[in-house]
Amino acid sequence: MRAAGFWSRVGRALRGLLAVAVVFGMGFGAGYGVFWYRSMHGDAVEAGPAPGDLRLPGEVEKRVVTVDEVSAKLKEIGQLAVYMGEYTVEKSVDHTRFLLDDIPIPGTTNTIHFTCSGVVKVGFELTEIAPTVDNQSGKIYIALPAAAVLDNYVIWDSVECTESNNLLNPIDFAQYQVLIEEIEQDGLAKVEAEGIYDAARENAKRVVRNFLAGFDGFEVVFVG
Repeated sequence: MRAAGFWSRVGRALRGLLAVAVVFGMGFGAGYGVFWYRSMHGDAVEAGPAPGDLRLPGEVEKRVVTVDEVSAKLKEIGQLAVYMGEYTVEKSVDHTRFLLDDIPIPGTTNTIHFTCSGVVKVGFELTEIAPTVDNQSGKIYIALPAAAVLDNYVIWDSVECTESNNLLNPIDFAQYQVLIEEIEQDGLAKVEAEGIYDAARENAKRVVRNFLAGFDGFEVVFVG
């Protein structure tokens, strides 16, 4: 009787294991069948429009530009809006020793004569610009600041110098410094008279337009 009960329990356990194996096999077969069908025929589900991407027929998305975007672009330019003017100046300076500050001493005059070219650089501090953006009309308004002289110097390779020295009054290095300063001042006055500030302004407008061209559909308008 004990042997019969033992084999009865073994039979029930085997039947349970067989049932589990059948269920597992059916699940595996179903999954494999779906995988095979999709790989052969593709996913039959059509994706709908993404949330927030619904548009009316003929509707066009319009680019919106902020003042911060324009200001950031102008900061990239920095001082690139620079215009250079060249000048050539001929100048002489005499130096005589004096007695009691008002009586020239004869035979103590020395002379320095320079002919040279120089360069004046004029530019704009574009980071100071406070742009205005009108998204309705698609216009960016720019008010350029006043042009400033960034540099003014003599090109030393161009200098032609003649001197008339005097043993009673040798030429001092300070005389050269004063002469160069006067030449640079005369050169600046010359390029200013030739309209360097107007030319620099037009050059700055071209530079700004090129840098802001990335804002499609917007026109750059200069005011002031």
